[in-house]
Amino acid sequence: MKKDAIRTAVIGMGNMGSQYAALLAAGAVPGMALAAVTRVRPETLAARGLALPAGLPVYQTAEELFAAVDGGALGLDAVVIATPHRLHEEQAVAAMERGLCVLCDKPAGITSAAARRMEQARPAGLVCGYIFQQRTFPSYRAIRQLVHSGELGRVKRVSWTVTDWYRSNAYYAGSGWRGSWQKDGGGTLLNQCPHNLDMLQWICGMPARTRAFCHNGKYHPIPVEDEVTAYLEWPGGATGVFVASTGEAPGVNRLEIALDDGLILCEPEGVRIARLDRPEREYRSAPGTGFEKPAARWQTLPMEKDPDAYAAVLRNFAACIRAGDPDGLLAPWAEGRKSLTISNAVYLSSWTGRTVELPAPDTPAERAFEAAFEAEWRKQL
Repeated sequence: MKKDAIRTAVIGMGNMGSQYAALLAAGAVPGMALAAVTRVRPETLAARGLALPAGLPVYQTAEELFAAVDGGALGLDAVVIATPHRLHEEQAVAAMERGLCVLCDKPAGITSAAARRMEQARPAGLVCGYIFQQRTFPSYRAIRQLVHSGELGRVKRVSWTVTDWYRSNAYYAGSGWRGSWQKDGGGTLLNQCPHNLDMLQWICGMPARTRAFCHNGKYHPIPVEDEVTAYLEWPGGATGVFVASTGEAPGVNRLEIALDDGLILCEPEGVRIARLDRPEREYRSAPGTGFEKPAARWQTLPMEKDPDAYAAVLRNFAACIRAGDPDGLLAPWAEGRKSLTISNAVYLSSWTGRTVELPAPDTPAERAFEAAFEAEWRKQL
């Protein structure tokens, strides 16, 4: 167990990286110290009212930072990667090769193959994970526990409409990488929706297949998608629909999970849970007029987020490093592949006009899926 502070570099000081660096510099993560940063943008720091600690090593690129580590000029224990996601694999692998623990912002990359390679490159015991901070939200954690407990039976149907990711044209125009296939890798599926897709599989499990429709540049002058509708099926027979958009205002964020013996509704205004007075199957097979309807008892709870979510993720990362426990992370390394597999399948279905099966990990079917996705993705460039 390390007795000294965990020396941590933030690679990428844009919108999110500057926030992580600020938390470390302010001592919000006990036992973890900010040791260096890269890709500093003074205008980003100024916009957030941030200032770097005096004497903090600043490198122009991740390559310069790793060269400093190799040459002994910089001592590190961990890195936080917050660069455009097309760079995540290269930078994470470089860090792992040097024995550095890695916390990577979402998504793992553009392709599920990149996430798989990152996972396979991790040395045994090295603490590596992702920043899926919505896993800290008390409401999502409670919903997951309720679904996984089986108290309300099996999932029948899932519907998530998340159209409150509104973005103006200035959002895309103000960045050199957003809203392009080559630099961003995609649109709302890769930029906004990784959180929702992670929550979807974390709560309900991985879907088995999808038939999806992506609309490119429907609301913005961009070549990538800004609206998505995906039909999903799960191995146990549950069905679902996932809808996302950055061009709808005011937008909604409504998650519905219908189960054998109840219903969960989650919106910003609150969480409502219905519990049937007795199993629905009993009603279905009972004699009567055919119009009898199960009675339900409703419970209403606030929608609880976590205002300290990013610091909580960093504290969890630090605790796992000290304990040498890569499996104790909120989102361990193996989780990055899951949400990317879903988004890659949605893209592939839309591009080919066919239903796409989501492959089991580490199978020939996964390799075929990866090849098919990458071939179609290159056509978009």
